Amino acid sequence: MPLPRTGAAAEQGAIEASVPTVLVTSRPPRYRIDYVDQLVGDDSEGRAPGGVALEFRTDPFRVHGVDVIHLTDISTVFGDHPGHDRERTRRAKRFVRLLRRRRIALVRTVQGEEASRGTSRAAAIVDEAATTVISLYPAAAADGRQTHVVGHSHLRDRFLGFPQEQSVAGRVLITAVSTLHPSYQAVLNVFGVAELPDWTLRIAGKVPVELEESYARTLADHTDAMALRNELLSDAACVSEVSQAEVVLVTAPETYESMSILMLALSLDRPVLVEDTAQTRSLADEVGSSWVRRHTGPVTAQALETALAALRQDPPTGRPNLDSRAPNVVSEQYHDVYRAAAAAR
Repeated sequence: MPLPRTGAAAEQGAIEASVPTVLVTSRPPRYRIDYVDQLVGDDSEGRAPGGVALEFRTDPFRVHGVDVIHLTDISTVFGDHPGHDRERTRRAKRFVRLLRRRRIALVRTVQGEEASRGTSRAAAIVDEAATTVISLYPAAAADGRQTHVVGHSHLRDRFLGFPQEQSVAGRVLITAVSTLHPSYQAVLNVFGVAELPDWTLRIAGKVPVELEESYARTLADHTDAMALRNELLSDAACVSEVSQAEVVLVTAPETYESMSILMLALSLDRPVLVEDTAQTRSLADEVGSSWVRRHTGPVTAQALETALAALRQDPPTGRPNLDSRAPNVVSEQYHDVYRAAAAAR
């Protein structure tokens, strides 16, 4: 017999359930790496956390029978009006009224890109209504509250059995699960002028349409040192590319996409090279500084030369320490947040 639901169902006299129903504003987990994988954990051995009923819909206004909404992307509240502040604010207020009327708790994930843009009035309205604001790394919510940090899980177990390749000596990889971040264009320019005779640059991922001509010009000038695989990569292709790298260079580490690549590389025992930030220092302290190599400021030719020379002189040993990032440990943290939010309504 199904358990009775709270939220909208409670308004009709239903008995409060011990298992909250959580609407996650995303498409369901699928074969491609996605943020929502963090929420469900790894059930390959029947050990994924329970005690929460997850539903996946991209429309946050369809809330019948819901106790908690987890807003994984705030843009779903604003609909098709991303550039109109008045309409965004109107929809934010409407969404908050809906939460209050239905007694639904709100959990919201702050995307890394939001911190660099600043907080709009509409986003601040939504944040103020949230019981918990989650981030993959320490950050501040719109109203100044510190976010609840839930780190990205490792991906070791997810790719067990996937074909992996031997590391190619001297290969620096930049890659993406989807489209390459625009900041990677600067890496091509820097690599082209750096003195790195023993290194090659491999680019794997879909080049943004507006940068295709620029990429083509740079690659044509450095055919011996650079190679491009311009396509959307499957998970298997991404694993193959990362496993062939000697080091994976990651820009814009605050974005979810970049964090996924960082975790994939470390899960496959490949060191990463990133800009030195509070976030990446924390990651280095956690998993091992020899695995998370850092450069100061945006990558330059000198910084790249220095970092790669240091990697050769002192390569990492053993494996990165990812114990605290087991998928079910991370999933349970999300479930704890959901249960606490439901209880606080």
